[in-house]
Amino acid sequence: MNKILEKKFNKINQKNITSALLLLHRKVVKDLKQEHIFKKVASTIRSFVKSDGCAILMIDNGKIDVVARYGFLKNLKKVKFSMLMKPIRYILKTGKSIISQDVPNSPFKSCIPEGCSMNSLICVPVKTNGKITSIIHLDSKEKNAFTKEDVNFVKLIASELSSIIERSFLYSKIEQLSIKDQLTGCYNRRHIYFDIKKEIARCKRYSKNFSIIVMDFDNFKKFNDTFGHLKGDYLLKNMIEKIRKSLRKSDVIYRYGGDEFVLLLPETNKEGAMVCAKRLEEIVDKANKKIDKKTKITLSTGCAGYPEDGDTPSKLIKVADKNMYKNKLARKASR
Repeated sequence: MNKILEKKFNKINQKNITSALLLLHRKVVKDLKQEHIFKKVASTIRSFVKSDGCAILMIDNGKIDVVARYGFLKNLKKVKFSMLMKPIRYILKTGKSIISQDVPNSPFKSCIPEGCSMNSLICVPVKTNGKITSIIHLDSKEKNAFTKEDVNFVKLIASELSSIIERSFLYSKIEQLSIKDQLTGCYNRRHIYFDIKKEIARCKRYSKNFSIIVMDFDNFKKFNDTFGHLKGDYLLKNMIEKIRKSLRKSDVIYRYGGDEFVLLLPETNKEGAMVCAKRLEEIVDKANKKIDKKTKITLSTGCAGYPEDGDTPSKLIKVADKNMYKNKLARKASR
């Protein structure tokens, strides 16, 4: 290629890269949720680099998840990606990209599943704060499928993705602060109604049921007055952690206000919720947090089930709250 043609080619290529980056930022600026970002990045790469498969692998706490895929080869869908896989181990150890135009005759041929027709491969690490957090993967059935410009483009996208992820992390942190209670890590009062509404819609659609439990720590105000708010905060955080450990992954705790909490139990009828409530009362009781010889911290609970007790968040919380106060008075009377 003569110098004039080369210069013209580079101008066209530069224009394409600029267009791709503008397109990418335009796509993600409206939505900084990580799961959406990865799909948009993969889609942008796919529209500018010809490949049979494109995917983004996310690395988190020793686990690898395919968070976005487009035309990902069927054989690779069956593969369980792990930190021990040769290409991933190489990338994590060296921080370098893998570029192969003849995969079956490369050091990484052992990683190709049987029947897979991959011949060309690009794997580029994405670093966030100096740590590899994801990998951009492209493959093709053809040998020598990717040009030098393709490789440079994917590396540039990886660099951009790094800064986008950092922005997304900050967005996620701010979002969490707006919907979560800082002390206990529970979702806040605002979020209860949103989630219960969603659960009602889901249960209506699939003829399912669910329950809620309203929980109130007895004598908590007296504990605060006796030992101070710092120890009160520590107590509340500790008790919620004990309760959380006894629940299923699908169960969600919300801080309703002060020492009152709401627990959402999907796919649980009212009887099941009452059994759960009794167990939670026993957990707090066994913690044996005393204020004085006569008074200790206990838990009062009240349950409500969908659909028998109501079909709106407000109705369900009202029934559960009423039942909680009945149980609280009955407990006081029995002492």
